[in-house]
Amino acid sequence: MKFYIYAPSYNENSGGCVVLHKLVHIINEETEHTADLVPHILEQFRLGGLRTLASNAYAYLALRKNKFFFNRNSSFNTPVKTNVTEDELKDSIVVYPEITFGNPLGAKNVVRWFLHQPGHFTGEVCYGTGELYFKFNSMIRSFDLYKSKLSKSELKVIHYPTEIYNTDSVIKERKGDCYMIRKGGHKAKVHDDTAICLDGLSHTEISEIFKKSKRFISYDDYTAYSIFAILSGCESVVVPDVNISKQQWYPLESDRYGIAYGFSEDEKVWANSTKNKVLEHVESEHQRSVSNVKKFVEESIEYFNE
Repeated sequence: MKFYIYAPSYNENSGGCVVLHKLVHIINEETEHTADLVPHILEQFRLGGLRTLASNAYAYLALRKNKFFFNRNSSFNTPVKTNVTEDELKDSIVVYPEITFGNPLGAKNVVRWFLHQPGHFTGEVCYGTGELYFKFNSMIRSFDLYKSKLSKSELKVIHYPTEIYNTDSVIKERKGDCYMIRKGGHKAKVHDDTAICLDGLSHTEISEIFKKSKRFISYDDYTAYSIFAILSGCESVVVPDVNISKQQWYPLESDRYGIAYGFSEDEKVWANSTKNKVLEHVESEHQRSVSNVKKFVEESIEYFNE
């Protein structure tokens, strides 16, 4: 079976982007099936027309130069397909992240991968019938639409760059806080003026700051940087969202290892007592990612063959 994964250009600072590319890599490396990336920019050419192109400088430049500027991770096996024909779509499966509006490739067999809650970013959902849904992890609430199916299995795919985030060359006398806003811009700010902002920095730059900072404060509930901080020996705190309990935030306890949900003493003790489990959990998650993808492939093929 051929899989086409609809994804943006690779961006190491975008967790959703990273796992979409990693999904392609695992299918190609660990299963008997094959997968290609399909740049989401193609939607501009298929549906948008001149008005949309004019409002999207990236797509407009690509059109003028007849060239796609599409980055990949050089360590991943991720071929890119920029022209998927109708015949190819008949006997293949297309995977869209939950933010994709409609079915821009006109695919017959559609999987929606819920990397976040459907409608969270756009306030709207436009999916078709007969689709197969997969949740990324336990934080995604159940979502159903008429004549589509939500899998009972989670498609959790992890990529932690442990070659960058580790305790090599750490500073013994750690000082100060660092923080990241990302998707938590709506929350009240609790960091002081001396804290270092990490938004927009590279992995290498962030790793260097983690290795000398005492504490990392994340306003984003679900960023992987909360784990990266722990791997670098830095305390990790997530600023709680309003009316969201710790269990609602992450129902699965192992997803909370090493992270304090708020600034209470109890949470600090919890984080400190479980931080040593994080590296082992990360390594097991890498192995589990392969298993999850294999199950996803088998279930998807079975679903659409029926």
